[in-house]
Amino acid sequence: MAALMRMAGTVSALGAALIALAVGAAPSALTAVPWLALPLVAAGVGQGVVAVLALRGRPLPVVAVLGPLALPTVAWVAALAALPGAAAVLPLGPMLGESALALGAAALLARPRSGSGDEPRAVPALLAIAASATVVAAVATAALAGTEAGRYAVPHGEHGAVQQVDEGDAPALDESLLEQEGHH
Repeated sequence: MAALMRMAGTVSALGAALIALAVGAAPSALTAVPWLALPLVAAGVGQGVVAVLALRGRPLPVVAVLGPLALPTVAWVAALAALPGAAAVLPLGPMLGESALALGAAALLARPRSGSGDEPRAVPALLAIAASATVVAAVATAALAGTEAGRYAVPHGEHGAVQQVDEGDAPALDESLLEQEGHH
């Protein structure tokens, strides 16, 4: 069970890292609140490192888990309380998504190990990864859409060349083909 929780925590930490990097590295955040944006970028890197180390399967010290995963939320909430105008530059939705994933990952990865260190069986491991990835994908996608990078992303379904055709250049419809196929 501990290994399954570690896998879910790892996926959550990766999602939190992506959001923290997207929010912290946004040019608007870096210029408006560098004192909050730069630590957020560092936290995103730290969250990614925690996730990679957790994948290795060895227990991580609680401080190594809580530092990168919980401190960004504490700093963000403290900044909102102390300087709400300045901290409001950071987007609320993505920061809430990052906080939820990071705190969830911290809770899953900082738990003391119990039971044997055996690896989980294949089917439960696959289900744990699929379930956690589904939740993290939903949260991270919505959060990343609310970042500056998300505003400049190509909308889904429009990933290719779009050809503009004027009405005069459009090919004429051959009515005989419609009749042959039974479309009247």
